[in-house]
Amino acid sequence: MSNETPEPDVSPVEVSVPAESIWEEAPSQPVMALPPTPGPSGNSIAALVLSIASWAIFPIVLAIVALVFANKAEKEITTSNGSISGGSFVTASKIVAWVNIGFYAALVILGILGLFLLTILGVSGN
Repeated sequence: MSNETPEPDVSPVEVSVPAESIWEEAPSQPVMALPPTPGPSGNSIAALVLSIASWAIFPIVLAIVALVFANKAEKEITTSNGSISGGSFVTASKIVAWVNIGFYAALVILGILGLFLLTILGVSGN
C-alpha cells in the first residue's frame, strides 16, 4: 500500500451559454414606492413657535396671534384630506397659548385687586 492518492481525472467540459447572457440587462420591473409621508402645516409650526415665544415677548398679543394661526392650520389640515399633518402642533400651540392667556389674565386681575386693596388701606390710614 502506498501513501500516494490517485489524482482525479480533470477533463475540459464544454459549457453552452444561453442567448440571453447574465451580463445582458434584464427587463425592468415596475418598482412600487411608498407614498411620501405628509409634512406638517407651516401654520401649525408658526402657531407653536408664536405660542412659546408669547411667554417672553408681548404675552397676550402673541398668544392671540398664535391662536389665529392654530385655527388657520386646523382648517388647512382638515381640508387637505391627510396630505398635510401637524394636528399635534395645533393642539400643543392652543394649550400653550390658552395657558399663557389665563396666566397673564390672572396676573392682571391680581394686580388690579392689589391696587384696589392698597387704595383702600391708603385711604383708611389718613
